Amino acid sequence: MNSFKHRYLFLWALLSFTAAAPADTVVLRQGKKLEGLFLGANSRQIDFMPDGGQTQHIQISDILSIQFNAPEAAAPAAPAPKPAAPAAAGRPPVTIAQGTMIRVRTIDPIDVDASQAGQKFRASVDDPILVGGSVVVPRGADVTLQATKVQQSGSMKGSDLIQLKINSVTINGSPYQVATSIQEVKGGSEGKKTTRKAIGGAGLGAIIGGIAGGGKGAAIGAAAGTATGLAVSAAGQQHLKVPSETRLEFRLDSAVTVK
Repeated sequence: MNSFKHRYLFLWALLSFTAAAPADTVVLRQGKKLEGLFLGANSRQIDFMPDGGQTQHIQISDILSIQFNAPEAAAPAAPAPKPAAPAAAGRPPVTIAQGTMIRVRTIDPIDVDASQAGQKFRASVDDPILVGGSVVVPRGADVTLQATKVQQSGSMKGSDLIQLKINSVTINGSPYQVATSIQEVKGGSEGKKTTRKAIGGAGLGAIIGGIAGGGKGAAIGAAAGTATGLAVSAAGQQHLKVPSETRLEFRLDSAVTVK
């Protein structure tokens, strides 16, 4: 009975280590030591596989001791990746209402003498545009101006003028076509400058006659002037120029939705 109890306790001790890691050690009573893997046991024997050998069935009575090597600490599991933060919700579309004023400052100088209808010029937003207290179009945003009418004063009356509108505004890297009011820039009236700028008819004839030497030459010149009606432009006459950094104001004629 005691022998059976001894074997039962021994077997229980062996089975309690069944989950141990490989490289276990069995020491036999005759002093032999076996390194290998403990496979299992019953009340009479253990099953043991030595390193590089075949499974052996060793009687419990032949075993002096068994050493089960402690399993290596398992590497800590890598932390589960954090769920990706939800993409920042894009700003919903914002509508800039009709009638909103857009104030710009020119970048390109505009010379009426060198301009024509349809020509485009660079400018930038001078005052930010706000909707609901938030800036939708920042100061400095790129603006494209377009000439809708160009008039050079080449006649006896009238003045230089150029009419401009905003063609597009670049917002967050995207150009938006817009419809705006027309801003007209006009030079001073030429009516009072006519006598300095051009002389026609008899006056011109008198000049020609004077150049010819006066007297009879002047009379001939006067007659010629009456017939031809030629004009002479005054030297140094300046035409309309809109310099860089000129501030212009436009009104939005239709609403614009910015994405």
